[in-house]
Amino acid sequence: MSRRAWASLAGLPVLLAGAWLWRAETPALDKAQEDHAITALTAQSGNAGFARAEGPHAFSFPRDHAAHPDFRSEWWYFTGHLRDDQGRARGFQLTLFRFALAATHEPSPSAWRAPQVLLGHFALSDIDAGKFHAYERMSRVLPGVAGSSATPPAVWLDDWRIENFTRDGADGWRIAAAQDGVELQLELSAASAVVLQGEAGLSRKSAAPGNASYYYSVPRLRAQGRLRLGDGEHAVSGSAWLDREWSTSALARAQSGWDWFALQLDDGASLMFYRLRQRDGGADRFSAGTYVDAQGKVLRLAATDVSIEATGVWHSPHSGRSYPQGWRLHVTRAGLALTLAPRLADQEWQGRFRYWEGAVTVTSDGQPVGLGYVELTGY
Repeated sequence: MSRRAWASLAGLPVLLAGAWLWRAETPALDKAQEDHAITALTAQSGNAGFARAEGPHAFSFPRDHAAHPDFRSEWWYFTGHLRDDQGRARGFQLTLFRFALAATHEPSPSAWRAPQVLLGHFALSDIDAGKFHAYERMSRVLPGVAGSSATPPAVWLDDWRIENFTRDGADGWRIAAAQDGVELQLELSAASAVVLQGEAGLSRKSAAPGNASYYYSVPRLRAQGRLRLGDGEHAVSGSAWLDREWSTSALARAQSGWDWFALQLDDGASLMFYRLRQRDGGADRFSAGTYVDAQGKVLRLAATDVSIEATGVWHSPHSGRSYPQGWRLHVTRAGLALTLAPRLADQEWQGRFRYWEGAVTVTSDGQPVGLGYVELTGY
């Protein structure tokens, strides 16, 4: 649901209002500070002047692949699975978040005073080596450092870049990121249609008016490119998933976080479901998702359509937090009974905010049936 990075974006007004470059040091927050930051973002007073997701949106592409600066926050969220030319498996995440520090529609007299911040997360799960590489950057929108464009739709944070293109009438993306000897460059071509999440792209997160986002996904992208890691450069190929979401709202006060699942099944079907968690531990009734069968037929899923059972717990040696590890998902309307297992236990983000996001395997009746990504926030 990424989405999902509301938890990360929530603290930006407090932490980053005076930050200019991603190199500036900002310490990680403890759990109490994270909760306070999330509460600050949900306050309606902080959203005055921003556009809100309150009704239908006339989606148009490639226009909506570009930024929506009238809204408080948005993200371009890629996850996927790759194999290199020696057969080694890797999972990856590249996300760029945009966050507005103030609702202003007047042009600034200086390009160096833009009230927008970009935050980037880049991770590589080296499955065979059992290592998780994760990097974070941030910057105020600055000439030559960070920004976005509408033609072509693109967003960048120094040399981390996401760019949309059209070839033979079909969407494609180029993504690139490099840090500390880990470098990934991919060209992604759409292997499935855009899926509008929620009510034709209006994804409601609670009953409060405007507490919603505009949300679409491309659940299947063919990936080809190159990866530099450790022993040199290798050709890689595989599949990826794109989530795009923009909004001026966050979680309701009774909600504490979410569990987000994005699964690509071997039969060509795809499943996305986010379970919003209430502070008392229960699932929120605004939890939702979609199942897309191999022929592209979309089945909307409500909270009551999916049951999720954790099969284990992982205790982080870094943060001391505990996360569910392993899940059973039942989607009776789609005839699915799936078991998910992390490809690595330790895929916890150690940046300004702590959350778990990582590559998982999917089995049914003990047989492999797909791969996916899971995100866990608010633990």
